[in-house]
Amino acid sequence: MKSDTSIKRLIRCYESDITCTGGVVFIGDGHTGKTHSALSLSSYREGAFIDAQCRSLSKSINLEFEYFIAHANIEQFKVTVSSQLFIMPGQKGKAEKGTGLAFEDALDLYFDIRSIDEVIVLVLTYSLVDITTFQNLEYWLNQAIEHELIQDYTSIVLLGTHLDAEDSVLVSDENVQQGIQFIERYVEDKIGIHISPERIIPVKISNVTQEGIKEFQEAISEGFYHSFGIKEIIDDQLNC
Repeated sequence: MKSDTSIKRLIRCYESDITCTGGVVFIGDGHTGKTHSALSLSSYREGAFIDAQCRSLSKSINLEFEYFIAHANIEQFKVTVSSQLFIMPGQKGKAEKGTGLAFEDALDLYFDIRSIDEVIVLVLTYSLVDITTFQNLEYWLNQAIEHELIQDYTSIVLLGTHLDAEDSVLVSDENVQQGIQFIERYVEDKIGIHISPERIIPVKISNVTQEGIKEFQEAISEGFYHSFGIKEIIDDQLNC
């Protein structure tokens, strides 16, 4: 198990500038909008509408990746989050020869090509209109644990997509809160890591209307802040 000391090399503090970097991994069932969500995350600008479907992710066979950079001002500090997004296929296990890559195949490739070893934020993705994709998050969470995608510094975003189909939503707020509690207990029981509730961040989005995308961006940044202890670092600097 990696220690949070292993991410110290991924943060730089220069007077009033703080920059942190790391990996963001999307996992979940197929057809939950992982790819489109990554595109929305990286392309959204407040006050503008960008059709993420018109863009394309970089691809290495079936492993897709993109980049997301966010800036924020906290006290008198400028904080920059620089992340590489990896989107895993939603087909479980390994694929039959000649059918492309399933999750475990792509994961093997991910370990070979990633430039940053540390997963700072894990994005568990489900569709709000398909309760099965929410229930299947237990499988994906277990896969993340078994393949060491969760460390003691990792934050989790619980991402619900298809928010625009409000008349067909089947996953309730109560389900989501129960999911947060389940993740907290499950990770601690499995590998002894306590992920506090503020590091399990629920977000609902529509990749069609862009509703919730700004909050999604903020959730990723908030995950980085928690993982790197940005606010504690700033408090220490202010009290020096």
